[in-house]
Amino acid sequence: MRPRRIAEIFAEQSTLQAYLQIEAALAQAEADLGVIPKDAAQKICHYARLDMLDMPRLRAQAQRSGYAVAPLVRQLTEVCGDYGHFLHWGATTQDVVNTGLALQVNEVFRAVLGDLSRLTDILVDKVQAHRDTVMAARTFGGHALPITFSFKASVWLASVLRHVERVKSLIEHPLEGEFAGVAGTLASLGKEGLAVRKRLMELLALPEPVITWASMRDDVYERMSVLAGITNTLAKIAQDIAELSSTEIGELAEPNTGGKDTSSTLPYKSNPILCAQITAAAALVAQYTATALYAGRQRQERSGEGLLEIQVIAPACVEAENCISRSMVLLVGLQVFPDRMRANLDATHGIILAERFMMALAPRLGRLRSHDLVHDACRVAVERNVDLRTALRDIPEVANHLSPETLDSLADPMGYLGSGNEISEAVVNHARRCVPRAES
Repeated sequence: MRPRRIAEIFAEQSTLQAYLQIEAALAQAEADLGVIPKDAAQKICHYARLDMLDMPRLRAQAQRSGYAVAPLVRQLTEVCGDYGHFLHWGATTQDVVNTGLALQVNEVFRAVLGDLSRLTDILVDKVQAHRDTVMAARTFGGHALPITFSFKASVWLASVLRHVERVKSLIEHPLEGEFAGVAGTLASLGKEGLAVRKRLMELLALPEPVITWASMRDDVYERMSVLAGITNTLAKIAQDIAELSSTEIGELAEPNTGGKDTSSTLPYKSNPILCAQITAAAALVAQYTATALYAGRQRQERSGEGLLEIQVIAPACVEAENCISRSMVLLVGLQVFPDRMRANLDATHGIILAERFMMALAPRLGRLRSHDLVHDACRVAVERNVDLRTALRDIPEVANHLSPETLDSLADPMGYLGSGNEISEAVVNHARRCVPRAES
C-alpha cells in the first residue's frame, strides 16, 4: 500500500475519519473497563463511519462552532439511537482534535522520512558524479578558492542528513495522544479516567501523555520548526542553483522540460521556475510556523489562539511536501556544465589561487611578507591583464624562491582542492550508514 500524500492526510474526509476512529476507540476503551455498556460500544463502532454523516449540515455547523467535533458528535449520537448517549463519554473537543492531530502529524513525518531518503540518494549520486568537476567557491558573491561541484553538493547533502536525524527522532518519539477532559483532570470519569486514557492510547497506537498538552503546544511547533528547517535548507539549495544558472555564470540549469512556454515573451529565455517554487513553498512554511509558534501562547488552560494553529498546520505540511518533491525533480534533472565552471574559474587569471602561492612562499619568507608580495602581484595581474604566475615571475624576491616550473605547477587549480574529495567521501559514507539506499 503506497504512503498517502500529505494533502490526503489532511483532507476533510481523512480528518473526520480520524475523529470517528477516536470516538470508536474511546467507546471501546470505556466498554473494556466497564465504564459504558459493551452493546453501546459495539453500536458506536458500527456507526462511526463517514457515510453516516450529513456532510453539508456538518460543514455548516462547524462554521458556527469553530471545530467539527461537536456537530460530528451530535450527528453520530442521533444515528446510534439510545446507545448514542454513551458517545464522547468524558471527552471534550480538544481531546479529539489533538489526538486526531497526533495521528496525522505522526503519519506526516513517516512520509517526510521517505521523501528525504529519496532526496539523499539523489544528492549522493550528484556527489559521486562530480568529484573532478572543478569550480569556483564564492563567498560574498566573489571567487574564494577552487572546489568541486561534488564538494558543494556534499555540503547540501550533509544538511539534509542532519534533517533526516531530526525526523527520525520525531518518529521515535511520536506526538502523544490527548485525553484529559475540559480542564485536564479527567474529572468527569472519576477514578476511571487514567485507565480509560491508557486503554484509549493503546487502541490508537499512540504514546500516552503524562498530562494534558492542550494549552502547551511545544511538541506541535517543534515539529513545525523541523519542517521549516528542512524547507529552508532546500530553499538555500534552490537559491544556489538559481544564481549559478544566471546568464553571466551559466554553470547550472534546471531540468530541460522541452516546453516552449518558459517565458511568455522571450523566445530564448528559460526561467528557474522550479527554484522559485521551492523558495516560495519554504517561505510559506516559515510563515505558517511563525503563526503556530504564536498560537502556542494560549491563555490559561485554553483560549482562542488554538484556532490559529488549526488553520496553519495542514497547509504547512502540504507546502513542505511540495517543497521536497520539487527539490527532487530539480536535482534529478539538474544540468551541470563543467566547461563553463572551469572557464569561470580561469576568468580571474589565477588570482583565485593567491593563497596557494602565498603558502608556498611562507616557509621561506614568512606568512605576512608572502601575503603582501602576492597581494601586490594580484594588483599587477589585474592592471596588466596577465596571469598571476606571470606577475609573480617578475618579482625578484619571488623568483629567488619559486622557479617558473614550480609557479606553473602551483597554478593548477586541481592541485589546490585540499581534503575536499576525502570530506565528500566521508559525507557519502555517513549518508549510506544513516539512510540505506531507498527502493525505486
